[in-house]
Amino acid sequence: MTRSTTDLPLPEWLAAKARGASAGDVLGMGVRVNRDWWVAALGDTPFADEVFETDDGRLRRTQLFRLGERATESPEDARRLLWASVAWGTGRRHRLNRARLRSVLGRQDDVSAALQQAAEVSRTDSRAAYRLMRPGRNTVRYLGPPFFTKFLYFAGGGSPAHPCLVLDSLVAKALRQDCGWNGLTGRYVWSADEYAAYCDLLTRWADELNEDGGDPVRPDQLEYAMFDHGRHS
Repeated sequence: MTRSTTDLPLPEWLAAKARGASAGDVLGMGVRVNRDWWVAALGDTPFADEVFETDDGRLRRTQLFRLGERATESPEDARRLLWASVAWGTGRRHRLNRARLRSVLGRQDDVSAALQQAAEVSRTDSRAAYRLMRPGRNTVRYLGPPFFTKFLYFAGGGSPAHPCLVLDSLVAKALRQDCGWNGLTGRYVWSADEYAAYCDLLTRWADELNEDGGDPVRPDQLEYAMFDHGRHS
């Protein structure tokens, strides 16, 4: 039986896991990346000046948030956040990254404008931001929801009230198998309505946890807890 997300209760295991990792642990999470690969790949394009910085070979959420703060200021800033978000998602593996880069090159003005607009809209409307990144098909070819929701999330600059969160296959697996959302469709692609419902759900669950006192819990702590759970289940 399919349940509406409006009445899904917060699972006890998720509440405990989210409280077990502080906001600092989640925000400081780093992914090892190969910055030299990006220097070379972008160096052959008009985007050579858009390579992101790393911290001892790692990209951390806090670094991406700093890029996200500026993502609405120019097409260049929006693209810089895109490259960093893709790097954070792929790590030292670069499967499809050249194809993604070619997709942006092929429609540079249109894609860059869409990215900048999506970054702006992500701060107020998760559903509309998702639709900008996937208006029927993905705005950037080979960049589906598991990756472009990272871009939408980081565009919030780290604000705990930011309405967009990361949704990938591992989070979706945890939602279906262990959180009661058995009607969630797809493994890698979801509708804009499902994405908005997911973001609203985690915001509600975080609010419920915070009613109990203790250290404040952010919605992205719940996202990270589900990602980790999905990875090990």
